[in-house]
Amino acid sequence: MRNHLRILAESSLALLILILNICAAVPAMAESSVDNGGGYAVTGQLSDMGYSSVIYDASNGLPTSDSNYILGSSDGYIWIGGYSGVLRYDGNTFTRFPVADGFTNGRGLFEDSKGRIWVGTNDNGVVVIDGNDRIHISYKEGLPSSSIRTFAEDEEGNIFIGTTEGLCYVDPDMKVCNINDKQVNEERVLRLDADSTGRIYGQTKSGLVFLIENKRIAKKYSSTELGTGTITTIKTDPLNPGKVYLGCGDDKVYYGEFGSHASGMRCISVAPLSGIHWISYDCNRIWVASTSMVGYITDDDRFHVINDLPMNSGIEMMTSDFQGNMWFSSSTQGVMKIVTNHFVDVTAKAHIPEEVTNAACIYNGDLYIGTDSGLKMIDTDYHLKENKLTNLVGNARVRCISRGIDDDFWVGTFTNNTGLIHLLKDGQFSTFTTENGMPNNEVRCISVCDDGTVLAGTNGGLAVIRDDKVIKTV
Repeated sequence: MRNHLRILAESSLALLILILNICAAVPAMAESSVDNGGGYAVTGQLSDMGYSSVIYDASNGLPTSDSNYILGSSDGYIWIGGYSGVLRYDGNTFTRFPVADGFTNGRGLFEDSKGRIWVGTNDNGVVVIDGNDRIHISYKEGLPSSSIRTFAEDEEGNIFIGTTEGLCYVDPDMKVCNINDKQVNEERVLRLDADSTGRIYGQTKSGLVFLIENKRIAKKYSSTELGTGTITTIKTDPLNPGKVYLGCGDDKVYYGEFGSHASGMRCISVAPLSGIHWISYDCNRIWVASTSMVGYITDDDRFHVINDLPMNSGIEMMTSDFQGNMWFSSSTQGVMKIVTNHFVDVTAKAHIPEEVTNAACIYNGDLYIGTDSGLKMIDTDYHLKENKLTNLVGNARVRCISRGIDDDFWVGTFTNNTGLIHLLKDGQFSTFTTENGMPNNEVRCISVCDDGTVLAGTNGGLAVIRDDKVIKTV
């Protein structure tokens, strides 16, 4: 009896361990499946998935149509800092934080390793949100300036603050400490970014870049020393500590070891974007923005502009949320969000200019599109192609296209006296115009009957076509 009980106990223990292992695996699987948001769709990492963009401004949630900074916090909230104040978005409602608590405006936002939200204002120092508590840090506590721009955290939990008059840090005891570097402290610090080891890299308005180690400036270089042209932003490589992306005032991004001369770094052209304002790493891609244009860099160092976004002025920065959606802030247009859309914009993916589309039909695996300026052909990889049929149609207006019953294809044109075109399965063509029986060359519609007879509606009446001949007109 004891042996039976022991076997039962061991079996129960084994089952319990199995269940615990399965349960432990579930969160990991969930975390690895977040790459399904708009950022992955717009960069083409999600196949057969479109994307949509939404603008939030004074007409639908924001107090004013401006935003300086956006943060997607680990608990799922979206934080927005603007000149009208600081807001938190839960997916449904924008909640504005009271000005009386120090939230006069928002210029920078940061979440530290303890989950606290640091808010940098333009004129009132820093406000730290720790649950229901608010901690106000101003010049009285030692800030070199009340105008804040950026934050970063080192491996010891010190929070570094970039201001319009230099740099300082707040230690774990919430004491403000100065950085003793005269050159940096005379600068407007615009960007701070920590790598995976806790080393912090910074950039100033004049183009000076620097490295912070052990709570001091360990290295610093001017743009002239690095040979890059004026550096306008910096971003650490999250996968390779010590390497950085440097954005410049022209159309070039430099990548390599921090402190390397431009000649020893990889130079990536982001033309036609010029005047790089922000670089981020989101959704497995490096994103680059000017104040009017946004794009991303693929693994082969090719830059892709996103042309169909409604936000095109005053762009300040971009970031992603925990779902993989992209968020953009603009000082003139508010906030923009990019989310997935189960409808694919074929025209955009194939890089076809927008125009009037009259018909669409899939034939032999390719999508044929009848437009006011010809017949377009797109393959399954969304590449625009040409063949004998598209060349024959030329720029004639196409009103209708249809498959036949014998692997053939019909195209009805409306201009250029092209008439009706029949592509046979052997690749040969037949054309039907007034010269061989059509009542009119302006074809509006086509209907293929079950027996293969084709009815073509024209501006001059109906044509009945059988065995590749016009047998009757009405």
